[in-house]
Amino acid sequence: MSQRLDSLKWLRKKTSEIKGESLPVRRAALLHVYVGALTLGEIAAYAGLAAETLQGLRLNARFMKMVDTVKKEYASDLREDILVNTYDIEDYEPLASDVALFDEILRMQIKLPLFTQLRKLSEKIESKYRYNLKIDSYDLMLFRRLFSFLILVEKYATTLTAQSLLEMKKIAEEIVWYSLHLDKNEIDLMLEKPMATIDERVAGLKARLDEFGK
Repeated sequence: MSQRLDSLKWLRKKTSEIKGESLPVRRAALLHVYVGALTLGEIAAYAGLAAETLQGLRLNARFMKMVDTVKKEYASDLREDILVNTYDIEDYEPLASDVALFDEILRMQIKLPLFTQLRKLSEKIESKYRYNLKIDSYDLMLFRRLFSFLILVEKYATTLTAQSLLEMKKIAEEIVWYSLHLDKNEIDLMLEKPMATIDERVAGLKARLDEFGK
């Protein structure tokens, strides 16, 4: 099984790739992926900047362009990870929990293209099943990756997408999981598993971020 994309490893990697800015400024731009879960004061502290310095940077078009670029690049890398790599369903949960802490714009940049692809794929699979046509194994595996990730993201940060995913759950259980010889009950087991509170997850994020600057 591939190792899932880890947000802090990605942030560290990007810290070394961004050129032309001081280390604290680079860190501050990257940590904007967690705006909402973290206050601007906390982002400044983890980046090694004074809060007033970060406030000034946010008025700078070049800095905010860097922030936007970081979000787009992270969304692209995470979407590729979901599309290409196959994980056990329980391994999607920590990633989904992390995504739920992201800035709302970043969450949408990640979710919407994947959900659009899943919806089209769901219609394709359902149509082939209805007419007793062979369903490509690639489509089955891709559906499993997309559905597993997205339904767990909705578990942590529910939106209007949740209803559509619940409607796709029948296709997941009766067609996809069955065709892949997987236990369909694992979906309900993950959805029913108690989840950490938002305060607990933010505390966990902060504990991980304590290592970010080291």
